[in-house]
Amino acid sequence: MKDAQMAKYWVIGGTYQDTGFDQPIGEETKVGPFGSFEDAEKHWSKMAWQSVDDANSRYRVERLEEYWVVGGEYETTDFETPVGGEEERHGPYATFEDAEKAWSKLAWQHVDNCNCRYRVVEG
Repeated sequence: MKDAQMAKYWVIGGTYQDTGFDQPIGEETKVGPFGSFEDAEKHWSKMAWQSVDDANSRYRVERLEEYWVVGGEYETTDFETPVGGEEERHGPYATFEDAEKAWSKLAWQHVDNCNCRYRVVEG
C-alpha cells in the first residue's frame, strides 16, 4: 500500500537564548525541502558558516516525514484520470499509521464505487 519513498530533508535552526539550543529567539528557520541529505547538507554548511561567529546560533539537518492520502473518483478503473482533473489530497499526517487510518475511513466511505481509489504516499 505504501507508494515510493521520497525523503524530505530540511535545514532547521537559528539563534537561541543560550548554548543549550532549546529556546529559540523567535521562530526557528526551516529551509527546504531538499530531496537528498547531500543537498540539505550543502545548504546547512552555507547557513552555519554565515553564523559561525555567533555561539548561540545553530543549524541542523532533519529528515521529516509526512504522509498524504491521495485519490478520489476516477473516470475508469484504470485509475489514471481523476474525475474533475485532479486527485484529492488529505493530510499531511505525521505517521504512516495516522494516514492509514484516514485512508481506511475514505476507502470504506466509497467502498460501493468501483471507480474510487485512495492510497497513502510519503512526501
